Amino acid sequence: MESHQLKEYCEAEFENIDAVVSELFSVIREKESGYSLAELAAIATFIHNFYNGIENILKRVLSLKQIIIKDTSTWHKDLLKISSDTGIIDNNLYETLSNYLSFRHFFIHAYSFTLKWEELKPLVNNLDETLKKFKSMIYGYIDKPE
Repeated sequence: MESHQLKEYCEAEFENIDAVVSELFSVIREKESGYSLAELAAIATFIHNFYNGIENILKRVLSLKQIIIKDTSTWHKDLLKISSDTGIIDNNLYETLSNYLSFRHFFIHAYSFTLKWEELKPLVNNLDETLKKFKSMIYGYIDKPE
C-alpha cells in the first residue's frame, strides 16, 4: 500500500468513526443521568467501535511502514505502544488512547448490566478532542516527507 492509498483508507475509516461518534452523541442527553441499560449498552458499543476504528488505522499505518505486530495476547497493547514509540502518536495521545484500550478490554469481557454511566462519561466527554487530535497526528504522520 502506498502513501496516497493509506490516506484514502484513513479518510474512509474516519468517515466510519465520524458516523459512530454521531450515533453515540444521538444517545447522549443534556441531562446526563437516568440512562437505561439498553442506552448504556449502546453508548458502550459506540465507544468500543470508536476505538476499533482507531486500531484499524494504526494497523494500516504500521503495515505501510512494514512494522509487524506479532499475534500475541497483548497485540492490542503492543499496537498502541509501538505507534507511540515510532512517533505516529505522541505520549499524551498514547495515554488517552490507553484509557479507551482498557475500556475495550472491559467491554469484551463484561456483562452489559455492569455498565455505569459514571465510568462511561469520561470516555464520552473526551471523545471529540481525542478524535480531533488523532486525525491531526495521523495526517501529519502520513504527509510527513520521508
